[in-house]
Amino acid sequence: MSAAQALPKGADRATGWLLVIGGTLAAVAAVVAIRTQVDSGAQPWSDELFDNFIFAKLIFFVLGLGVALGALRGLSHKADQGTPREGLRFGAGTRALYAITALGIFLALPTGMWQYLGGILDVNAPIPLFLFYRVHYIGATLILLATSSFLSYWWLSDDRPLQVRRGQWTAQLRGLADELPRPVGDLVARVLRLDLRQPPPPASQFSFYEKVVAFPTWEVALTVITLTGILKAMRYVIPIPSPILFFSSTLHVAAMVLIVLKVLDHLRYALRASSHLTATLLASLWALANLLVAFLFITNAFVAKTAAKEGLLAQLSLLGGGALIEVLAIVLLWRCFRLVFPRRANAT
Repeated sequence: MSAAQALPKGADRATGWLLVIGGTLAAVAAVVAIRTQVDSGAQPWSDELFDNFIFAKLIFFVLGLGVALGALRGLSHKADQGTPREGLRFGAGTRALYAITALGIFLALPTGMWQYLGGILDVNAPIPLFLFYRVHYIGATLILLATSSFLSYWWLSDDRPLQVRRGQWTAQLRGLADELPRPVGDLVARVLRLDLRQPPPPASQFSFYEKVVAFPTWEVALTVITLTGILKAMRYVIPIPSPILFFSSTLHVAAMVLIVLKVLDHLRYALRASSHLTATLLASLWALANLLVAFLFITNAFVAKTAAKEGLLAQLSLLGGGALIEVLAIVLLWRCFRLVFPRRANAT
């Protein structure tokens, strides 16, 4: 593809500028609304609810800003801009958005889990709860910014190296069957009726597992937790029917568990023999912390007041998610042990 072909044309280019203008106007309108609220001096809520209200108003600013930034990237995208430097798999803009997403998860996931664990264990932290919510909202804001920017950028550009193109799923699944452990790969081939006699497609810079499993599940997890988080935050601003709010809260918990699993799985396949020792040790600590979380999830799935209030799906998410978290945490710990003590691991 030439650089000229990679640039949006005609209606696509007009749509891009509409996204830039619309996103900018939404961001400006949100700033005006927030400033009006601050200047009014009216604050009839607690610190926790005040943070929630500010976050609800920030949603429109962050969405508008993210869409505008992503559209600007898409309008200026050229084929060579999406090509990373040697040794890197992504361009600079994509790496920046992934870093923002990672920081958002780092802030939002532990604080969200603590809020939920506090309900499960019926304990209060020595730190005021609204501070947990405040950090959680900061992380959620970063995730919302990166997600909206990615969506508008992908819409206007062809820089989607992790996306399986239409008509390529069978070939990618065939490659995935080869990457998985033999018993699992044979099972996947039987269930999906893949012909293992056919040679797999040539490997690219991304593994078949990343393209077929890892990236799509990240998309699902971040989409669900973002949409349900928006609904939960907006309940203090606009009336939301109770069944919708109940369903959103349940899905929010399920998405949180899925993201915990995704982080463990990502660390499992991202760690290499060349990884720094500090990174491996931090991954080990994260795995140990998740073992404790998994134990609490499993033992309290059907006795926790919070889970019971949010319904059977939330309870099953805790039980099934806790079991999967425990398995992946053990796998990650073994991976870290093999990297730190390769000789002892080989001896066993």
